[in-house]
Amino acid sequence: MRIALIYPPFGNIENQPNIKAVADNYGLFPPLSLSYVAGILQHAGHKVKLIDANALHLSKQEVLKKVRDFNPDLLAFTVTTYLFYSVLKWAKYLKENTGLKVFMGGAHMGLYPQETMSHDEIDYGIIGEAEETMPELLSALDKGNPLKDVKGICYKEGKNVIVTQKRELVEDLDKIPFPLRDQLPNERYCSFVSKKRNFATMITARGCPFNCIYCEQGNQIYRMRSAKNVVDEIEECYNNYNIREIDFFDPEFTINKKHVVDICKEIRRRGINIAWSCRSRVDTVDDEMLKEMSKAGCYRIYYGIESGVPSILKTLKKGINLEIIRKNIALTKKNNIMTFGYFMIGSPGETKETIKRTVKFAKELNLDYAQFSKVSTLPGTELYEMLKPQLGYDYWKKFILNEKNRIILPRYKCKLSEEEIEKEVRKAYIKFYFRLSQLMKKILRTKSFDELRRDFKAALSMVFSR
Repeated sequence: MRIALIYPPFGNIENQPNIKAVADNYGLFPPLSLSYVAGILQHAGHKVKLIDANALHLSKQEVLKKVRDFNPDLLAFTVTTYLFYSVLKWAKYLKENTGLKVFMGGAHMGLYPQETMSHDEIDYGIIGEAEETMPELLSALDKGNPLKDVKGICYKEGKNVIVTQKRELVEDLDKIPFPLRDQLPNERYCSFVSKKRNFATMITARGCPFNCIYCEQGNQIYRMRSAKNVVDEIEECYNNYNIREIDFFDPEFTINKKHVVDICKEIRRRGINIAWSCRSRVDTVDDEMLKEMSKAGCYRIYYGIESGVPSILKTLKKGINLEIIRKNIALTKKNNIMTFGYFMIGSPGETKETIKRTVKFAKELNLDYAQFSKVSTLPGTELYEMLKPQLGYDYWKKFILNEKNRIILPRYKCKLSEEEIEKEVRKAYIKFYFRLSQLMKKILRTKSFDELRRDFKAALSMVFSR
């Protein structure tokens, strides 16, 4: 079969964590999940067309022309809950102008399959991991076999939505084909702190054993790719797509020390000169691991710190304290790896005073970068389950049924208004970045005009936009 996979632009959406100035300047990332699906389908013998309309700044009409030129049998999208209607509008336009069936995937589909499938624009949904489900679904459609026998999907029979039996998780991640990158504009991708082009994202594992209340990826079975498999993909990126920087998007890259060290040693053994960054908890690194990471090309770690207030860290179930944060941030810097701290504003128990303490703590840590986000209460998280009794209903369920039900969600046990949170986040950025020491550090670190231009644009946006 022939499948066109579309990644549309999203714009600014309510209830997302970043303020507009940050969202507008955060970077341009490849559609990794959709690239995985494209790779799976191509490996199964299907013809695919992957269109990153976001990176290419394509209009609906331009994408429609590309779709018609490819002449697919199906259209595919990935969707998240708070971006649902942005994707739906693209699906509606393309479906109306092609008459093609539409399928959607993403973690969202497993949360609200009935509500999602109530929209005429969607014909099939993938629930859970797509590696085995997608080829089976397409085979059933191609051969006219009963869809009820395909695990992990939802579809329509008349006015009824059928949700089939849950599919087991993929155990051997090494069997999954690499993401399809040869149809992506790899030269366009970057983050606002990346240094090199071409830039790519990767994952080395799935799941996370920790139980932070705000994260939808917590308490999921943790599975790792082998070090060889990971570095095979790095080598493919380096040799085939001229990629010189990789951002590992694992929610927690450093869970397994041996896995990390094995990847680092394999990178060095093959002589791959690649710059990379990753995400980590502050309590899962040590000196030996950081040394190996630095020698293998890691130059920045994104740490989930979230707050400088012990009581809030306890409420969030972070399982960390200020002492371990200070110790391992210093240890990271000692190993010549830049530190990027993630912080959230609007947690349960948050006040203007606790925000001041968090910003003060971020400055004391001497971080290279900090991101201050609004607490975003997402479905599938413990925090949202805590909020639902306060709301009196399932907001996200009602929202998916009808866009007119959209509201700005209140924050659980936080009396600050949305406007106050926005103001405090902006103040936090200005206090952190517009210090003489931070400005000098940034000037001395800047290596290219492109990087300087991005930083200058972001700074102007932060100060003057509303």
